[in-house]
Amino acid sequence: MSLSRRLRPVSLLVLACSFARAADTPTAAAGNEDVRKIMETFVGKGVQRDNTQPLPPAEALKKFTMREGFAIDLVAAEPAVTQPLYMSFDSRGRLWVTQYIQYQYPAGLKVVSYDQHLRAVFDKVPEPPPRGVKGADKITVFEDKDGDGTYETHRDVITGLNIATAAIKGGGGIWVLNPPYLLFYPDANDDDVPDGDPKVCLSGFGLEDTHSVANSLALGPDGWVYGAVGSTTTGNVSSRVSKNVTFVGQHIWRYHPETEVFEIFAEGGGNTFSSEIDAQGRVFSGTNGGHRGMHYDQGMHGAKNFGKHGTPANPYAFGYFEHMVTKGENKRFSQAFCIYDGDLMAGELGGRIIAPNSLHNLVYVSRRVPDTSTFQAVDDAPLLRSSDRWFRPVDAKVGPDGAIYLADWYDTRLSHVSPIDDWSKQDGRIYRVRPTGALLRREKFDLHTAAPEALVKYLQHPNKWFRRQAALELHWRKLTGTIPALEQLARDRANPYAFDAVSALDLLGGLRDALVTELLQHPDPYVRRWVVRTAGDDRAVALPLASALVELGA
Repeated sequence: MSLSRRLRPVSLLVLACSFARAADTPTAAAGNEDVRKIMETFVGKGVQRDNTQPLPPAEALKKFTMREGFAIDLVAAEPAVTQPLYMSFDSRGRLWVTQYIQYQYPAGLKVVSYDQHLRAVFDKVPEPPPRGVKGADKITVFEDKDGDGTYETHRDVITGLNIATAAIKGGGGIWVLNPPYLLFYPDANDDDVPDGDPKVCLSGFGLEDTHSVANSLALGPDGWVYGAVGSTTTGNVSSRVSKNVTFVGQHIWRYHPETEVFEIFAEGGGNTFSSEIDAQGRVFSGTNGGHRGMHYDQGMHGAKNFGKHGTPANPYAFGYFEHMVTKGENKRFSQAFCIYDGDLMAGELGGRIIAPNSLHNLVYVSRRVPDTSTFQAVDDAPLLRSSDRWFRPVDAKVGPDGAIYLADWYDTRLSHVSPIDDWSKQDGRIYRVRPTGALLRREKFDLHTAAPEALVKYLQHPNKWFRRQAALELHWRKLTGTIPALEQLARDRANPYAFDAVSALDLLGGLRDALVTELLQHPDPYVRRWVVRTAGDDRAVALPLASALVELGA
């Protein structure tokens, strides 16, 4: 990735990119003179509520114009889901939806002041759920029990959350990001009923601006939990072993569930409200500017508003990296971001960026074209557009079936600048995009109970979702007996998915020095890259491996 020739402070307005909504809104503007003055004089960009009316789900479905060869289905709608912000799939292929109904203000808190960047100061720090004042946010799981491609049932698993932005099931429980906390609800018997109160894994994420709080959990191929933080919050984050990790503004972070280490993975970007890790282990996020997003490498510092967010925290960052250059439509903002590493539509969409633009009611498709150490994003024909201005796609995911799932905030209002709670909290939709004529019937599966040899076989599946989930299940269930089979897959120079076998070996502690040295000569550059990264995460290497790394570097 080319370094910019000089640091250029970018003057950014507070961008009106609402990945959220509201509930118990404090009377901040009415009760505080400073707040009232800011709200009266602030010139924001975005969309305020108007008098257009929402459409029933079936009618809204008719307003889409699809890319040729693709169709769209409505898979969930109000009242089962309202204000959906984040989606994930568990090892049974069930859809977990985070409903951000509490937005725009945390329940039980009062805004006492704002700074010049509209960062709010609250009167106190909320207690972690279930203590303290309960909010309206909840986590709901949708299930297709008969495998016909339709979700027949749904169940609210966790309620009473207060500014909850993401949830993922796995590793014996449910990970919930509820700033200022990362929580883990134990569920040892996998019945979706938490076994008790959650463990507070992390605390200290800022709440100053609830459209840029910590968000977008992702499970990495290294077993770490990854997340993002937006542009208008700060933090002083601690775990049991990592204390007082401070930051101002946007970055990607990660947390190790076993060592309990927390660290900033990479800094910079726009209002970072998505995190994506592709089939090769590379980290990306969308942005709220006119680019498709940011490509992050470990330890890097990316472009941001330096006056607002400060200089790089990494003392070895001697410059900064830019967003991916975008060739195509440069309208802001393509903030919710995923990469299509599925199988169902690989011919047309394989490896491409799928980037919803909630401000303009459409979903982009962009090719990633290598450009030095990063990529350019080159637009193809969009995936879809809607003439319904209430269509506000705020998350995109590739499912186990290979389809693309879209969470639709569904609201005429998109701007967060006004403190008035006039969000449309009774609406929300989830859509699925598939090839025209595809029925999306799959044999039912459960990776959580699959036999070890079946999980190894899933590491050859053409859909990245199955490969990554299988590697994680091998790790969570400590199936070390599969290491010989994994070594064989990793050594196979003709295996297009050798990366996933290496990931599984690393998770199981099977990357022995002799094997690592051998894999440094693997023809797949992403295997070599991942081996080097895992050695770096260990913070120490044996002498033979150190010599091999020197030789590889040369």
